[in-house]
Amino acid sequence: MCRVSIAGLMVLPLTFAVWALSAAADSHSVWDGIYSKAQAARGQTTYGEECARCHAENLMGGEGGAPELAGDTFVQRWSGKTVGDLFEIARTTMPTDSPGSLSRQQYADIISYILSANSFPAGDKDMPSDTAPLKQIQITAKK
Repeated sequence: MCRVSIAGLMVLPLTFAVWALSAAADSHSVWDGIYSKAQAARGQTTYGEECARCHAENLMGGEGGAPELAGDTFVQRWSGKTVGDLFEIARTTMPTDSPGSLSRQQYADIISYILSANSFPAGDKDMPSDTAPLKQIQITAKK
């Protein structure tokens, strides 16, 4: 026979509530100022050198079916995913003629520029170039 105390039943919801609050505190969104203006400026320079030939200077896509990196189509395509997902796709597949050829910092700078071009706000610190913390940052269309 299994015995469960009332006190034991109260621990489970409390434990879940603490876990849920902890998880919420650890996650962020692109609306939280996750990159700096200086980083986005560096990213714009690198983007012009490495990405614009396919994705266009205005980030609206083009050559060879390169997708848009700015605007509603971009935001809707990435909404619900993380900045880490975007970072890893860029890092492992771009530029198409030499994937992974940029430094992790350059990829972070480019992603910062892309976020800036999509009107997500800048903050005080540079976005990290490690994937793990970027996986905690959600891309959402609305704040």
